[in-house]
Amino acid sequence: MNTTDPLAEVRDFILARRQAVLAVSAGDEPFTAMTSYAVEPGLTGFLIHLSDLSPHKRMLLANPKCSLLIAQADDGRAEVMSLARVMLQGVAAKIEKGSDDYARAKAHFLARLPASEIMFGLPDFDLFRITPTGGRFIGGFGRAFAFTADQLTQSQS
Repeated sequence: MNTTDPLAEVRDFILARRQAVLAVSAGDEPFTAMTSYAVEPGLTGFLIHLSDLSPHKRMLLANPKCSLLIAQADDGRAEVMSLARVMLQGVAAKIEKGSDDYARAKAHFLARLPASEIMFGLPDFDLFRITPTGGRFIGGFGRAFAFTADQLTQSQS
């Protein structure tokens, strides 16, 4: 772990992965779904691509507050709770198709997840940006801390 910048491990952990559990809610009912994601430069946004067929898209449009859980894959160790994970809280916004922002976000998403290109040809899919508001990192027993969005997105120099 980088002792001069404890969030360096968090950033590296996020950038090394492509899937997360998306948590949303409808009314007072929680709902989770697996999703792929691409991180925008500076970790300022997390891009997800969702279909109208998915209930989590409808829930996210109704209530944009959400969270992402990015977890280390189970490697068979005896204590599963020692696996590293990052929970990010955020607010999602649909990116308008046809905009310059959409073109940039789509290019960024496909650079990270090129097999998703076929989905961009389907009219019911939309691209969302989750802007982080804060989070928590758990690196195993005794290694846990909360962080703000500003701390996460600060310069990595």
